[in-house]
Amino acid sequence: MEITPEFLRDPYPVYQRMRETGRMHLSSANTGRTWFLPHHADIRTALRDERFSASRKAGGFVNQFPAEVRPEFARFNEAISRWIVLHDQPEHRQLRQLMQQGFTRRLITTMEPKIQRVCDDLIDAFVKRGSTEFMTEYAHPFPAKVIAEMLGVNPEDYPAFVVWSEDLLNFAGSLRPTLEMFRAAQDGLLAMMDYFARLLPERRENPGDDLVSLLLSAESEGEWMTAEQVLANCTQIIVAGHETTRNLVANGVELLLRYPEQRALLESRPELMPSAVREIMRFESPLQFIRRVAREDFEFGGAEVREGDGLVLMLGSANRDPEAFDDPDTFDLTRNPTGHLAFGWGPHVCVGAALAELEGQVSFRTLLDRLPGLELRTHEPERIPNPMLRGFASLDLGFRESAG
Repeated sequence: MEITPEFLRDPYPVYQRMRETGRMHLSSANTGRTWFLPHHADIRTALRDERFSASRKAGGFVNQFPAEVRPEFARFNEAISRWIVLHDQPEHRQLRQLMQQGFTRRLITTMEPKIQRVCDDLIDAFVKRGSTEFMTEYAHPFPAKVIAEMLGVNPEDYPAFVVWSEDLLNFAGSLRPTLEMFRAAQDGLLAMMDYFARLLPERRENPGDDLVSLLLSAESEGEWMTAEQVLANCTQIIVAGHETTRNLVANGVELLLRYPEQRALLESRPELMPSAVREIMRFESPLQFIRRVAREDFEFGGAEVREGDGLVLMLGSANRDPEAFDDPDTFDLTRNPTGHLAFGWGPHVCVGAALAELEGQVSFRTLLDRLPGLELRTHEPERIPNPMLRGFASLDLGFRESAG
């Protein structure tokens, strides 16, 4: 799969050809054998199949590089090996039971007033101007400030977290990562962990209602998260929560402006908002693919997979699969696509999915209400140069000047 400017702008014709020409597509690049899976049914099966290992992916990051440089990244490998997304069963199940205590529906619901306040504060900064560079002034800081609220981090410290998380995802999302990208990713990860290492003793001594305090006290079947697990998974929450929501919000605004009839429908029928957020996630999935590693030799989709082979589960393709969704290339806010795979599926479904959906609902409702005449000022906004993530590098918007 060649990554060209045309592909970054519109990957869906490539996805369609891949679905039409096979279930498994093999690439034998310098980093070894990698299978690409473009079909919804196969990906949903793979996400429940323990032969598709998430934990072995952690070592795979290091193994892409020559043996002589791998010791340099020992701390990186040790840290991300504790991320919940990089665990197989039964460890994943145990960690997830603990993590979910910080993401219950009840707790997420209590976040809505805080999310609304963050949303309004950001809009207040540009509402009287009649224009905004949306990525800089809203999409980037919005999820960062929400997660800062959840973790109890000083929002003034969060711009650094945005940079660190982007360094991590630029590396993780690259099909041909460089050594320099890996070094930047490790620096970002370790900086975040050092930050939380200073925060944890304070939260143990004076626990609050923030997520760090909840994770430190979470218990399931007589087990608690270790300090190292809390540290590592705080960084995972930041990275996953920031990038997914940033791209969800930006993609959604661009889609509602590109399809004015759907925007008008949503404004006339606000009860469609939950369905609208799911359709935005399906139509332009913020995370386009996730990786797995074969833990043994096996046959899948008519292909002979070898132990150690890489497996790329193409979520963006699955969500445009006509075998899963009628007329999948039509953006339809009444669809309510509960079977979309943008948050994964099965035991590895995103633990923060409900939070991301709520952030999307509050954002779209408030932006449409407070920015009359909202419009794109660039015919074809620039996409981010990362095939793993579907979002925008910049998004210039105009609207009628408003008193608020």
